[in-house]
Amino acid sequence: MDVKTLLTIAETAKLLNCSSGFVRKRIALSESNQNGGWPKSVYINLQPNGAKSLYRVNKEALESFLQDSKEEATVEESGMEACSLASF
Repeated sequence: MDVKTLLTIAETAKLLNCSSGFVRKRIALSESNQNGGWPKSVYINLQPNGAKSLYRVNKEALESFLQDSKEEATVEESGMEACSLASF
């Protein structure tokens, strides 16, 4: 993985226009195998055996994941509109 495509948590938060806590939460959800996290291909721990984790986010993988999520959300929204229109 190219080092230039790896972002720190702060850089990722700035890219997403959110807090660094939000980015940490997505990683924590993924690490604990809970819903709402990111795929493990999006981030990497540079110190897997260290006392503290040193996470970096792969910019290209994150952008790809967000693009795919956006397309899925669009499909879900249009499906929900069809259901709500049918119920009236």
